[in-house]
Amino acid sequence: MKNKLQSILFCIGALVFIFSGCQKQDPIATTSANSTKASNAADENRKNKDEGNDKSIGHTFDNTFTKYIFNYPFMRGVVGGDVGTGTYAGEVLSLSTVGDFTHVEALYHFNGSKHSFTAHVFVTQNDVLGTATITGQVTEGWLEGADVTGEYNVFGVCPIPTPGNIEGTKCYQGVLHIQVPKERKD
Repeated sequence: MKNKLQSILFCIGALVFIFSGCQKQDPIATTSANSTKASNAADENRKNKDEGNDKSIGHTFDNTFTKYIFNYPFMRGVVGGDVGTGTYAGEVLSLSTVGDFTHVEALYHFNGSKHSFTAHVFVTQNDVLGTATITGQVTEGWLEGADVTGEYNVFGVCPIPTPGNIEGTKCYQGVLHIQVPKERKD
């Protein structure tokens, strides 16, 4: 029963995450920005290859999470995606707010049914928009040493139960991408 409930909650969270990204964007601005990003990435890959330092991404593994703070500095929640359905645990190592931005250094522990890992992350949260970007590295477990990026949205009313949540019904739902570089062929 507990596994079935966890699966249902994860599916609800995943749907909320998917639909939260459905925003109307200016197609001209988006295309232009994406073209610039793609061009810059291609230039960087060419530069790395020319220097014999191919760090281009071979594969990206996507891991979803919904988390909340239950006993500061500790967080908990659920995970999914490439790690499989499971639990999330985290610790805030440092936190500072300057203007509308909160900067967080934390450890994220993903304990999925397929894989588990710990990532040391640095988060920049826009408190006005309720969005955040994440960078960091896997420090233990599956794909140790790989770089991570990600993002999350802040929800005032969490789509999953959050027992012991010290922020009421607030939670953070997003994705952590583990980027594995192509293997070098020396």
